[in-house]
Amino acid sequence: MSSSLTPPTTVLAEFLQSQKTRYLKDVEDGKGGNWTVVMGNEAGDLDSMASSIALAWCMSTAGNADVVSLIQTPRGELRARPENLYVLSLVGINAEDPQFLCLDDIPEAKRSPFPSHKFALVDHNRLLPQFVSENPPSQVVAVIDHHEDEGFYKDADPRIIVVPTGSATSLVSLYIKEKSTSPPPPELATLLLCGILIDTDGLKPGGKAEDQDHQAATFLVPISLLPPGIDDQKLPDDPVIRELTRTLEETKRDVSHLTTRELFQRDYKEYTMVPHWAKDTTVLVGLASVPVALKPWFEKDKEFFPEMDKFMSDRGLAAFGVLTSFHDPKKLNKEGKPKHKREQLWGARKGDGGLKDLPKILYKGLKKSKELDLKAKSFKRDYGVKKKDGFDKTIKGKVFRQMIAKASRKVIAPVVKDVIEGTSVATSGK
Repeated sequence: MSSSLTPPTTVLAEFLQSQKTRYLKDVEDGKGGNWTVVMGNEAGDLDSMASSIALAWCMSTAGNADVVSLIQTPRGELRARPENLYVLSLVGINAEDPQFLCLDDIPEAKRSPFPSHKFALVDHNRLLPQFVSENPPSQVVAVIDHHEDEGFYKDADPRIIVVPTGSATSLVSLYIKEKSTSPPPPELATLLLCGILIDTDGLKPGGKAEDQDHQAATFLVPISLLPPGIDDQKLPDDPVIRELTRTLEETKRDVSHLTTRELFQRDYKEYTMVPHWAKDTTVLVGLASVPVALKPWFEKDKEFFPEMDKFMSDRGLAAFGVLTSFHDPKKLNKEGKPKHKREQLWGARKGDGGLKDLPKILYKGLKKSKELDLKAKSFKRDYGVKKKDGFDKTIKGKVFRQMIAKASRKVIAPVVKDVIEGTSVATSGK
């Protein structure tokens, strides 16, 4: 597959390198306020990465403006997403040291307050506090997202939030189709297409793909690096699309080289919540999506619980949910393929005052959720581990089998938010 996707030019890599170099030079010279920063969410998946790069290209070329794509993942942690690195190599970007701007490329002394004031958000619709703190001129000028609308930045233009949509890259692609005076270069079209395929299981019928995803893929395929002759009316069945999707999914699942902490950080989001029973305080809740089953993970890392305890302590988390998603080769679905399963492992801290009830309230509320249908499991009986190994005495651990396997973090986060705060939409950020 990779040999058939050789980019004819290096235009995308050169664009990213040029924008990063110019931006960092202006930041050093105190001119970072002249730039618009386009960023995806802090989880840094392919959807966020591709969307931010594409919208920056569109805003820069269509408006002749100073726009840079910012990847929130630190450069040293990019290896945690092998699927991203694989796709970057396909489209002519150096996977070992990508030409785009990472958050830690900006000198630490220049990050607080953040040196730019204008932001465009993709794959999320609320600016994280670290970009607002001590930065009063900050404003969000554009939003393109497929998560629940949190109701901010009504004056943003564009402000496109469409739920449900399988991938934010689809919405960005359709925006480019409408607004750009020229089609995206083949490398960029391929980057966007890969984002759609990995988020929608190759546009599989009955899956996460919506009309917008099919429309965007139909637009991208003819201008991508894929070989000609693909029937855009039968994309899910095309052998090239199916092979590319299979490779993307297999690459995404290959996380055997990552440590426990890297798996926690790989696809992590953090939320600030105000408990409905203790409204004079706030709590931080972390959710990490991980593509491995708990039992072999526990067996591989005997220091799992101390690592989880330390991760919570380092980030000041009151609650931390590890959301696993995997295929069980011992259980087959109706198609004869390994069955998709999900688990939830939680650590919740018994705080002072009213927060001493946090674990009890959280776990009771989660078990009541009809959207998740959680079944409590035993650490010792089902996983062969002692749940208190390594946990601080103030942390109460729980593990569940999630019977509704299609419910991802996009569903779980609002449920947690509703349990703790009594609202239906989770607010991300520290």
